[in-house]
Amino acid sequence: MPKYTYRVSPRTAEPGGGYQLRFYMDGEEMGSGVYPADPDAAQEEGIDWWNGLAAHERAHWLEKAKSARPVDAWGAFLREQAHADALAEGWAWITRRGSV
Repeated sequence: MPKYTYRVSPRTAEPGGGYQLRFYMDGEEMGSGVYPADPDAAQEEGIDWWNGLAAHERAHWLEKAKSARPVDAWGAFLREQAHADALAEGWAWITRRGSV
């Protein structure tokens, strides 16, 4: 039975940040996907997100961003979301193949 794995790697900010997901079968790459996290690409959405947060949620995301700027908190949120999405897709890819 083939061995299916995946790897999630961070991307630099230039192509949009976030994460790249690579799928492997027996160590050979079978495909990939990109999960961008660019706070500048969705500024209006970021403003709406920030305005909808409670004070404790704002404090949480500013702490995660290690910044006092809402745009950095938005970026931290997007990075965390992109990472979670990539991990979920990687796990789904493995489980669909019965490799768990």
